[in-house]
Amino acid sequence: MAVSRGPFAQGRRLNTFHMRNLRRIIGIKWSDRVTCNNEVLEQAIMPSMYTLLRQRRLRWLGHVCRMEDGRIPKDLLYGELASGKRAQGRPQLRYRDVCKRDMKALDMDINGWEDRDRARWRQELKKSLAKGEEKLKLTSEAQRLKNKEKNSKVTTSDTVHKCGRCDRDCHSRIGPHSHSRRCSSAK
Repeated sequence: MAVSRGPFAQGRRLNTFHMRNLRRIIGIKWSDRVTCNNEVLEQAIMPSMYTLLRQRRLRWLGHVCRMEDGRIPKDLLYGELASGKRAQGRPQLRYRDVCKRDMKALDMDINGWEDRDRARWRQELKKSLAKGEEKLKLTSEAQRLKNKEKNSKVTTSDTVHKCGRCDRDCHSRIGPHSHSRRCSSAK
C-alpha cells in the first residue's frame, strides 16, 4: 500500500473511511450507484470528516486558551523554542498554524479569538462550521460537475488513437497497439 503524504493526507484518508462506513451503515450498495458523497452525508444527517476535524481542533483551541497560565497544554500552545535547528525544507505545521488555517477557511477572525468567552466562542464556531460545511458541499459539487463535463467532452472524433487498418477508435494510447495485433482488416 502506498503511503499518501502531504498536509491533507490524513484528513483525506479519514474522510474516505468515514464515507465508506456511512455507506455501510445506511445500506448503500455499490450497485445503487450513489456517487455523490453529499447525498450520503444528507441521508446520514452528518457533516463531512473535514468539518468534524475542524470542529474538534477549534473547540480544543478555545478550551486551552481559557486555561489558567502555567498549564502544560497552554504553555505548549503559546511556547516558542529559544534555540535549536529545524530540518531543511518546509517546516512542519504546528497545531496553532493548523488552527489558523481552519479559521481562515471558515472566515473567522484570526486575531481576536483569544478574547472571547466560552458561550460566544461556541456560538461563533457553530455558525462558521455550518457556513464552512456548505462551502465544502458547493466546491465538491462544482468539482464533480467539472470532472463530469471534462469526461463527457471526449468524443470519437476528438481521439487520435485509431487503428491504421480499420479506423477503429481505441480511446487510449496502448489501444491501437493491442488492437493491431488481432486486427484482420487490411487497407
